[in-house]
Amino acid sequence: PSRLKYLRVRAIAASADPHRPRARSPGAARAVPTSPNLNASAPMTTAQQAANATDAGPLRYWLTEEEKTALVESQAYEQGSLVAQIFSGIFFTGVAGWLTLSNGTRLAFVQRAALEKRLTTCCFLSTYVAFFSCFFNYFQLTAVDDLVLPEPNGESNYTLDLARPCEWIMTCPLMQLSLVLMGGAKIPEYRRYLMPAFSAVILALGTLGAFLGEKIFVIKAVCWILSCMIFCVMVYFNRLQIIEYSNGQEGLIQGDSEFRKATVLLIATWSPFPFWYVISPEGLGLIGDPLFIQVGWAFLNIVAKFSFIFYIQRCKDMYCNRLKTKRELQPSRHHAAPVGPRAAFGMMSPGDDFAAMMGGGNGYMTAEALEAEETAKKKAQLAAVVVETMNFLGMAQHTDRLIKLLDSANMNSIFEVEGLTKDQCAELQLPHELISALQRRLKVWKLEMV
Repeated sequence: PSRLKYLRVRAIAASADPHRPRARSPGAARAVPTSPNLNASAPMTTAQQAANATDAGPLRYWLTEEEKTALVESQAYEQGSLVAQIFSGIFFTGVAGWLTLSNGTRLAFVQRAALEKRLTTCCFLSTYVAFFSCFFNYFQLTAVDDLVLPEPNGESNYTLDLARPCEWIMTCPLMQLSLVLMGGAKIPEYRRYLMPAFSAVILALGTLGAFLGEKIFVIKAVCWILSCMIFCVMVYFNRLQIIEYSNGQEGLIQGDSEFRKATVLLIATWSPFPFWYVISPEGLGLIGDPLFIQVGWAFLNIVAKFSFIFYIQRCKDMYCNRLKTKRELQPSRHHAAPVGPRAAFGMMSPGDDFAAMMGGGNGYMTAEALEAEETAKKKAQLAAVVVETMNFLGMAQHTDRLIKLLDSANMNSIFEVEGLTKDQCAELQLPHELISALQRRLKVWKLEMV
């Protein structure tokens, strides 16, 4: 290894200084050979530089045959290691994907499941997004994915990390898939394939345009225009999904549901990428500072993914807290036999037998008892919405006061609160601002508590 390292140092030094004195064999030509072009369109490893220098540079006059053989073997070793690592990475990635699809829940079933299951799956997808982003960002630290962008004069000081577009192609479709699953059965099933495909094609076109160079600028411009057009089509379908999810009550501009907010957040954080692409060396090259461009890409990437991942997690936590509040406020059922089909067929549960044994007569509930139980259920549901609304507004300490005001105004269900106007609130001595916030929250409950 020390011998190879010594040879590499000599090779680089000689290739960098073509006028360095060298020994010349008898009868050799006096013309000094030109040095190899160090500004090639693709980066060269140390061994490749040494090999090129050995064949065409000054080293062929003062390296022995043994040293040349050692350099060629070193180059073959590096290339073989690179191929083996790439093959292993692709193979294990495929196995991981196969295991995930084989042992995971089918996405068709997840899309038709309850919101809690859908949000849990979206959080798992966010975990994959974070892992893929972590892996490819560490991979960018290596020189394996470094590619120098071609320029008309053959020179360029901007090196593209190929792992960056690969990271986006692997992660952005998962973010679009999360939105489709979050929308549930109201979103057509073909969107599970269409929306991720949109994002993958957009990124593929942008990556293709970055390698075309200034010599065929028209094709680069066409790639950028096509990707922008596909992005607009994707945004149109995102808007359509909001309308489908809310049954036409919400749109891209207005609405309070968590699904709409997640969609708008994704669109807003993805929109700056095409413009940054234009000003970077990958596009028109309006800004040539590599450090500024790389920091800009990292900032946009972090903002887009972190905001979406944390928001999806927040939606899941809020929904679980909502279910917990609803269950805690749900009144316990009377130990009596139910009416309806069970009573008609004389079916009684162990709780019904116990109620009859404790003096419940024949175990059947009277009409007054049924009405009281139904009223208690409606009050509990309304109280759960009130608790969530007051927590959302940061006024949890006033929750009991608002519940008492609603009870004194004989507001016993969410349907009665939905129809309250400003004049009715003043007549019933209810705070209109809080009632308005409660009404907006009720719309979200109607969409998501399914």
